[in-house]
Amino acid sequence: MVEVMKESFLPANKIHELLQPEPALALIGLALSSWILYKFLLREVSSERHKNLGRHFAHLLGQILIFVGFFSAYSALDFLPSTRIIQFIQPYIGLGALILGATIFIKTLRVLILEYLFLGHMKVGVPLLLVNLFTLLASLIVGAWMLTEIFGLKIGPLLATSAIFSVVLGLALQDTLGNLFAGVSLQIDKPYEIGHWIEIQNGNQRWVGQVYEISWRSTVLIGLSDELMTIPNRMMSQAQISNFSIRTEPFARSQVFKVGYGADLNRARDTLLECCRNIPEIQSNPAPVVYITEAQDGGVTLKVAYFLQDYGSQFRLQDRVLSAGLKALEEAGVPASYQRHQVHTVQNSL
Repeated sequence: MVEVMKESFLPANKIHELLQPEPALALIGLALSSWILYKFLLREVSSERHKNLGRHFAHLLGQILIFVGFFSAYSALDFLPSTRIIQFIQPYIGLGALILGATIFIKTLRVLILEYLFLGHMKVGVPLLLVNLFTLLASLIVGAWMLTEIFGLKIGPLLATSAIFSVVLGLALQDTLGNLFAGVSLQIDKPYEIGHWIEIQNGNQRWVGQVYEISWRSTVLIGLSDELMTIPNRMMSQAQISNFSIRTEPFARSQVFKVGYGADLNRARDTLLECCRNIPEIQSNPAPVVYITEAQDGGVTLKVAYFLQDYGSQFRLQDRVLSAGLKALEEAGVPASYQRHQVHTVQNSL
Protein backbone atom coordinates (compact mmCIF):
# COMPACT_ATOMS: atom_id res chain seq x y z
CA MET A 1 0.00 0.00 0.00
CA VAL A 2 1.39 3.31 -1.07
CA GLU A 3 1.09 6.02 1.61
CA VAL A 4 0.19 9.41 0.27
CA MET A 5 0.70 12.32 2.68
CA LYS A 6 0.66 15.99 1.93
CA GLU A 7 3.21 18.21 3.60
CA SER A 8 1.92 20.59 6.22
CA PHE A 9 1.13 24.11 5.05
CA LEU A 10 2.48 25.48 8.33
CA PRO A 11 5.89 27.22 8.18
CA ALA A 12 7.97 24.61 10.01
CA ASN A 13 11.13 26.72 10.04
CA LYS A 14 9.40 29.67 11.74
CA ILE A 15 7.83 27.42 14.36
CA HIS A 16 11.18 25.78 15.01
CA GLU A 17 12.86 29.18 15.50
CA LEU A 18 10.24 30.28 18.04
CA LEU A 19 9.95 27.01 19.92
CA GLN A 20 13.28 26.92 21.77
CA PRO A 21 14.12 25.71 25.32
CA GLU A 22 15.18 29.16 26.60
CA PRO A 23 11.80 30.92 26.04
CA ALA A 24 10.00 27.87 27.43
CA LEU A 25 12.06 27.91 30.63
CA ALA A 26 11.59 31.70 30.96
CA LEU A 27 7.82 31.23 30.65
CA ILE A 28 7.75 28.57 33.37
CA GLY A 29 10.00 30.77 35.53
CA LEU A 30 7.55 33.69 35.17
CA ALA A 31 4.64 31.50 36.29
CA LEU A 32 6.73 30.20 39.21
CA SER A 33 7.60 33.75 40.29
CA SER A 34 3.91 34.65 40.46
CA TRP A 35 3.33 31.65 42.75
CA ILE A 36 6.29 32.65 44.99
CA LEU A 37 4.89 36.19 45.22
CA TYR A 38 1.56 34.75 46.32
CA LYS A 39 3.11 32.49 48.96
CA PHE A 40 5.34 35.09 50.59
CA LEU A 41 3.51 38.42 50.18
CA LEU A 42 -0.19 37.57 50.10
CA ARG A 43 -0.64 35.48 53.23
CA GLU A 44 -3.02 38.00 54.83
CA VAL A 45 -5.58 38.18 52.04
CA SER A 46 -9.14 37.05 52.66
CA SER A 47 -10.25 33.45 52.16
CA GLU A 48 -12.12 34.45 49.01
CA ARG A 49 -8.86 35.81 47.57
CA HIS A 50 -7.07 32.55 48.42
CA LYS A 51 -9.76 30.59 46.56
CA ASN A 52 -9.56 32.93 43.59
CA LEU A 53 -5.77 32.77 43.30
CA GLY A 54 -5.75 29.04 44.03
CA ARG A 55 -8.13 28.50 41.10
CA HIS A 56 -5.89 30.57 38.81
CA PHE A 57 -2.77 28.63 39.82
CA ALA A 58 -4.56 25.30 39.38
CA HIS A 59 -5.47 26.26 35.80
CA LEU A 60 -1.93 27.51 35.17
CA LEU A 61 -0.43 24.27 36.45
CA GLY A 62 -2.66 22.19 34.20
CA GLN A 63 -1.80 24.29 31.14
CA ILE A 64 1.93 24.18 31.96
CA LEU A 65 1.82 20.38 32.14
CA ILE A 66 0.06 20.21 28.78
CA PHE A 67 2.57 22.70 27.34
CA VAL A 68 5.48 20.60 28.61
CA GLY A 69 3.88 17.54 26.99
CA PHE A 70 3.53 19.28 23.62
CA PHE A 71 7.04 20.77 23.82
CA SER A 72 8.56 17.40 24.74
CA ALA A 73 6.72 15.65 21.92
CA TYR A 74 7.84 18.29 19.45
CA SER A 75 11.47 18.04 20.58
CA ALA A 76 11.40 14.23 20.61
CA LEU A 77 10.36 14.12 16.95
CA ASP A 78 13.68 15.78 16.03
CA PHE A 79 15.51 12.61 17.11
CA LEU A 80 13.36 10.28 15.03
CA PRO A 81 13.97 9.49 11.36
CA SER A 82 12.45 12.19 9.20
CA THR A 83 9.43 10.70 7.45
CA ARG A 84 6.57 12.38 5.68
CA ILE A 85 4.25 11.64 8.60
CA ILE A 86 6.62 13.33 11.07
CA GLN A 87 7.13 16.27 8.71
CA PHE A 88 3.35 16.65 8.55
CA ILE A 89 2.41 16.39 12.26
CA GLN A 90 5.44 18.08 13.87
CA PRO A 91 4.48 21.66 12.87
CA TYR A 92 0.97 21.14 14.24
CA ILE A 93 2.36 19.95 17.56
CA GLY A 94 4.71 22.92 17.60
CA LEU A 95 1.86 25.34 16.82
CA GLY A 96 -0.15 23.83 19.66
CA ALA A 97 2.81 24.35 22.00
CA LEU A 98 3.14 27.98 20.89
CA ILE A 99 -0.56 28.67 21.45
CA LEU A 100 -0.38 27.07 24.89
CA GLY A 101 2.73 29.11 25.71
CA ALA A 102 1.00 32.34 24.68
CA THR A 103 -2.03 31.43 26.81
CA ILE A 104 0.19 30.72 29.83
CA PHE A 105 2.02 34.01 29.32
CA ILE A 106 -1.23 36.05 29.21
CA LYS A 107 -2.76 34.26 32.20
CA THR A 108 0.44 34.72 34.21
CA LEU A 109 0.36 38.44 33.49
CA ARG A 110 -3.27 38.51 34.62
CA VAL A 111 -2.34 36.78 37.89
CA LEU A 112 0.49 39.26 38.48
CA ILE A 113 -1.87 42.21 37.96
CA LEU A 114 -4.37 40.66 40.39
CA GLU A 115 -1.62 40.11 42.95
CA TYR A 116 -0.51 43.71 42.61
CA LEU A 117 -4.06 44.91 43.27
CA PHE A 118 -4.48 42.46 46.15
CA LEU A 119 -1.34 43.84 47.81
CA GLY A 120 -3.04 47.23 48.13
CA HIS A 121 -6.46 45.83 49.08
CA MET A 122 -6.01 42.82 51.34
CA LYS A 123 -9.61 42.45 52.49
CA VAL A 124 -11.98 44.40 50.24
CA GLY A 125 -12.73 43.72 46.60
CA VAL A 126 -10.81 45.07 43.64
CA PRO A 127 -12.31 46.21 40.33
CA LEU A 128 -11.75 43.76 37.47
CA LEU A 129 -12.24 46.36 34.75
CA LEU A 130 -8.56 47.27 34.35
CA VAL A 131 -7.54 43.61 34.70
CA ASN A 132 -9.93 42.57 31.92
CA LEU A 133 -8.82 45.43 29.68
CA PHE A 134 -5.18 44.59 30.24
CA THR A 135 -5.86 40.91 29.46
CA LEU A 136 -7.71 41.86 26.26
CA LEU A 137 -4.93 44.15 25.07
CA ALA A 138 -2.25 41.58 25.89
CA SER A 139 -4.20 38.92 23.99
CA LEU A 140 -4.53 41.16 20.93
CA ILE A 141 -0.84 42.08 20.97
CA VAL A 142 0.36 38.48 21.42
CA GLY A 143 -2.10 37.23 18.78
CA ALA A 144 -0.99 39.86 16.26
CA TRP A 145 2.66 39.05 16.98
CA MET A 146 2.09 35.32 16.38
CA LEU A 147 0.25 35.97 13.11
CA THR A 148 3.08 38.21 11.94
CA GLU A 149 5.97 35.98 13.04
CA ILE A 150 4.54 32.60 12.03
CA PHE A 151 2.37 33.31 8.98
CA GLY A 152 3.91 36.61 7.84
CA LEU A 153 0.53 38.36 7.97
CA LYS A 154 0.82 42.15 7.67
CA ILE A 155 -1.42 43.72 10.30
CA GLY A 156 -0.92 47.34 9.15
CA PRO A 157 -2.70 47.09 5.76
CA LEU A 158 -5.45 45.01 7.38
CA LEU A 159 -6.12 47.75 9.92
CA ALA A 160 -6.07 50.43 7.19
CA THR A 161 -8.67 48.60 5.09
CA SER A 162 -10.93 48.19 8.11
CA ALA A 163 -11.07 51.93 8.90
CA ILE A 164 -14.60 52.35 7.53
CA PHE A 165 -15.81 49.32 9.47
CA SER A 166 -14.22 50.75 12.62
CA VAL A 167 -16.08 54.07 12.18
CA VAL A 168 -19.42 52.31 11.71
CA LEU A 169 -18.76 50.06 14.68
CA GLY A 170 -17.72 53.03 16.83
CA LEU A 171 -20.97 54.88 16.04
CA ALA A 172 -23.02 51.78 16.80
CA LEU A 173 -21.25 51.25 20.13
CA GLN A 174 -21.08 54.92 21.13
CA ASP A 175 -22.84 54.47 24.47
CA THR A 176 -20.98 51.27 25.25
CA LEU A 177 -17.60 52.81 24.48
CA GLY A 178 -18.56 55.92 26.46
CA ASN A 179 -19.27 53.76 29.52
CA LEU A 180 -16.04 51.83 28.95
CA PHE A 181 -13.78 54.89 28.79
CA ALA A 182 -15.69 56.52 31.65
CA GLY A 183 -15.02 53.40 33.73
CA VAL A 184 -11.31 53.56 32.90
CA SER A 185 -11.24 57.24 33.85
CA LEU A 186 -12.95 56.49 37.16
CA GLN A 187 -10.39 53.80 37.91
CA ILE A 188 -7.52 56.18 37.20
CA ASP A 189 -8.95 59.08 39.25
CA LYS A 190 -10.32 56.72 41.97
CA PRO A 191 -13.07 58.91 43.48
CA TYR A 192 -14.30 55.68 45.09
CA GLU A 193 -13.28 52.05 45.46
CA ILE A 194 -15.08 48.79 46.13
CA GLY A 195 -16.46 48.79 49.65
CA HIS A 196 -16.82 52.59 49.91
CA TRP A 197 -20.10 54.24 50.87
CA ILE A 198 -20.91 56.98 48.37
CA GLU A 199 -23.70 59.38 47.45
CA ILE A 200 -24.27 60.19 43.76
CA GLN A 201 -26.12 63.37 42.78
CA ASN A 202 -26.95 63.79 39.10
CA GLY A 203 -29.54 66.49 38.56
CA ASN A 204 -32.70 65.48 40.40
CA GLN A 205 -31.51 61.88 40.74
CA ARG A 206 -29.79 60.74 43.92
CA TRP A 207 -28.41 57.36 44.97
CA VAL A 208 -26.75 56.27 48.21
CA GLY A 209 -25.05 52.90 48.56
CA GLN A 210 -21.92 50.83 49.01
CA VAL A 211 -19.80 50.11 45.94
CA TYR A 212 -20.12 46.39 45.14
CA GLU A 213 -18.54 46.09 41.70
CA ILE A 214 -17.07 48.29 38.94
CA SER A 215 -17.49 46.62 35.56
CA TRP A 216 -16.67 47.77 32.04
CA ARG A 217 -20.18 49.19 31.64
CA SER A 218 -21.50 50.24 35.03
CA THR A 219 -20.96 50.63 38.76
CA VAL A 220 -23.07 48.40 41.02
CA LEU A 221 -24.12 49.71 44.45
CA ILE A 222 -25.78 47.96 47.38
CA GLY A 223 -28.37 50.37 48.79
CA LEU A 224 -29.33 50.99 52.38
CA SER A 225 -32.14 48.44 52.02
CA ASP A 226 -29.80 45.84 50.44
CA GLU A 227 -31.12 46.57 46.94
CA LEU A 228 -28.74 46.41 43.96
CA MET A 229 -28.42 49.61 41.92
CA THR A 230 -26.67 49.54 38.54
CA ILE A 231 -25.53 52.98 37.37
CA PRO A 232 -23.79 53.47 33.98
CA ASN A 233 -20.20 54.65 34.27
CA ARG A 234 -20.92 57.50 31.88
CA MET A 235 -23.49 58.87 34.32
CA MET A 236 -21.11 58.31 37.24
CA SER A 237 -18.40 60.37 35.53
CA GLN A 238 -20.80 63.31 35.10
CA ALA A 239 -22.31 63.16 38.60
CA GLN A 240 -21.32 64.78 41.88
CA ILE A 241 -19.92 62.03 44.12
CA SER A 242 -19.65 62.27 47.90
CA ASN A 243 -17.45 59.58 49.44
CA PHE A 244 -18.20 58.80 53.09
CA SER A 245 -15.61 56.04 53.51
CA ILE A 246 -12.37 58.02 53.11
CA ARG A 247 -13.05 60.23 56.12
CA THR A 248 -10.78 59.98 59.12
CA GLU A 249 -13.37 61.46 61.49
CA PRO A 250 -16.46 59.50 62.62
CA PHE A 251 -19.96 60.41 61.46
CA ALA A 252 -22.27 62.39 63.74
CA ARG A 253 -25.90 61.33 63.99
CA SER A 254 -28.67 62.25 66.42
CA GLN A 255 -31.98 61.02 67.79
CA VAL A 256 -34.76 63.04 69.45
CA PHE A 257 -36.69 62.01 72.60
CA LYS A 258 -39.54 63.90 74.25
CA VAL A 259 -40.27 63.68 77.97
CA GLY A 260 -43.00 65.25 80.09
CA TYR A 261 -42.63 68.42 82.14
CA GLY A 262 -42.73 66.44 85.35
CA ALA A 263 -39.67 64.36 84.40
CA ASP A 264 -36.31 64.58 86.13
CA LEU A 265 -34.20 65.96 83.26
CA ASN A 266 -30.86 65.01 84.82
CA ARG A 267 -32.07 61.46 85.27
CA ALA A 268 -33.32 61.41 81.67
CA ARG A 269 -29.91 62.62 80.44
CA ASP A 270 -28.01 60.01 82.45
CA THR A 271 -30.37 57.25 81.30
CA LEU A 272 -29.93 58.09 77.62
CA LEU A 273 -26.13 58.42 77.95
CA GLU A 274 -25.90 55.03 79.67
CA CYS A 275 -28.07 53.56 76.94
CA CYS A 276 -25.65 54.86 74.28
CA ARG A 277 -22.62 53.50 76.13
CA ASN A 278 -24.15 50.01 76.04
CA ILE A 279 -24.33 50.02 72.22
CA PRO A 280 -20.94 48.83 70.85
CA GLU A 281 -21.29 50.56 67.46
CA ILE A 282 -21.41 54.03 69.06
CA GLN A 283 -17.95 55.57 69.39
CA SER A 284 -16.66 56.35 72.88
CA ASN A 285 -14.39 59.08 71.51
CA PRO A 286 -15.99 61.52 70.84
CA ALA A 287 -18.45 60.53 73.54
CA PRO A 288 -22.21 60.84 73.00
CA VAL A 289 -23.94 63.91 74.45
CA VAL A 290 -27.52 64.69 75.48
CA TYR A 291 -28.90 68.23 75.56
CA ILE A 292 -32.22 70.05 75.61
CA THR A 293 -33.28 71.55 72.31
CA GLU A 294 -36.70 73.00 73.02
CA ALA A 295 -39.64 73.04 75.41
CA GLN A 296 -43.09 73.05 73.92
CA ASP A 297 -46.62 72.53 75.03
CA GLY A 298 -46.67 68.88 76.03
CA GLY A 299 -43.04 68.24 76.99
CA VAL A 300 -39.33 68.84 76.73
CA THR A 301 -37.25 67.69 73.74
CA LEU A 302 -33.93 65.95 74.43
CA LYS A 303 -31.48 65.34 71.58
CA VAL A 304 -28.96 62.52 71.73
CA ALA A 305 -25.89 63.15 69.53
CA TYR A 306 -23.61 60.16 68.94
CA PHE A 307 -20.82 59.17 66.57
CA LEU A 308 -20.30 56.08 64.43
CA GLN A 309 -17.54 54.84 62.14
CA ASP A 310 -19.52 52.78 59.59
CA TYR A 311 -21.71 54.93 57.38
CA GLY A 312 -23.80 51.97 56.26
CA SER A 313 -24.93 51.10 59.79
CA GLN A 314 -26.53 54.48 60.54
CA PHE A 315 -30.15 53.43 59.97
CA ARG A 316 -29.79 50.15 61.81
CA LEU A 317 -28.08 52.02 64.65
CA GLN A 318 -30.80 54.68 64.70
CA ASP A 319 -33.38 51.97 65.30
CA ARG A 320 -31.34 50.50 68.15
CA VAL A 321 -30.83 53.89 69.82
CA LEU A 322 -34.53 54.77 69.60
CA SER A 323 -35.77 51.37 70.80
CA ALA A 324 -33.24 51.08 73.62
CA GLY A 325 -33.74 54.73 74.67
CA LEU A 326 -37.52 54.46 74.96
CA LYS A 327 -37.24 51.25 76.94
CA ALA A 328 -34.58 52.71 79.27
CA LEU A 329 -36.66 55.85 79.93
CA GLU A 330 -39.69 53.74 80.74
CA GLU A 331 -37.73 51.52 83.14
CA ALA A 332 -36.21 54.62 84.80
CA GLY A 333 -39.65 56.03 85.45
CA VAL A 334 -39.22 59.03 83.19
CA PRO A 335 -42.67 60.00 81.88
CA ALA A 336 -43.07 60.47 78.18
CA SER A 337 -44.43 63.66 76.74
CA TYR A 338 -48.04 64.01 75.77
CA GLN A 339 -49.97 66.45 73.70
CA ARG A 340 -52.49 68.57 75.51
CA HIS A 341 -55.83 69.05 73.84
CA GLN A 342 -58.58 71.28 75.15
CA VAL A 343 -62.10 70.31 74.20
CA HIS A 344 -64.79 72.96 74.41
CA THR A 345 -68.45 72.04 74.24
CA VAL A 346 -70.98 74.50 73.00
CA GLN A 347 -74.57 74.15 74.13
CA ASN A 348 -77.17 75.62 71.91
CA SER A 349 -80.10 77.10 73.72
CA LEU A 350 -83.40 77.04 72.01
